[in-house]
Amino acid sequence: MKVGFVPLSLALVVSMVMVLGIVFFILGTSSAAGQYPVDVIPKVNVESGGSLSITGGTTGANVIDFGNMGPGQTLERTLNLGITANNAWHLTVSKNQDLTYMSTTIPSANFTFTSMAGTPPPSGTPSYFSNSQFGTNTNVVTNGSATSSSNVDVVYKLAIPGDQPCNDPLQGYYSSRHTFTLVVGSP
Repeated sequence: MKVGFVPLSLALVVSMVMVLGIVFFILGTSSAAGQYPVDVIPKVNVESGGSLSITGGTTGANVIDFGNMGPGQTLERTLNLGITANNAWHLTVSKNQDLTYMSTTIPSANFTFTSMAGTPPPSGTPSYFSNSQFGTNTNVVTNGSATSSSNVDVVYKLAIPGDQPCNDPLQGYYSSRHTFTLVVGSP
């Protein structure tokens, strides 16, 4: 009598096919009586929100540089702001002081701004302001509508008075800090 051996790899393949067949049979025959569904209801409150960013018009660390100016000279610089808001919004600006060097200041009336729509402009019919002096919570834009991406340009206008004292460039320069605040939703 002749005895034949089945190669081990063939025996493993046949065994695996049989095991997989049994597993598929068992899993495929589960009855509806063994199923226990449960519902989940996702819920979220979306708050008013938005973002404000400087998209252009500054140098270095958010500096608007007017460079060297002489008495009686007037220059304009444009600051570009990017806005997103999921609700009605308005934009304000506050200053910490007038343009100051040591104890000398440039009068507020000589440093103004005009706000206008950038590209892309805010939707709806927002209100813009012309020749406004910087103050505390001074309006830049009001009545803005929800937007996924809009730009506002703020044109700074600086007129140096004819009798304005000069500064020592080794000691410092005339400066101020302006804080723009985007308010989204009810004020």
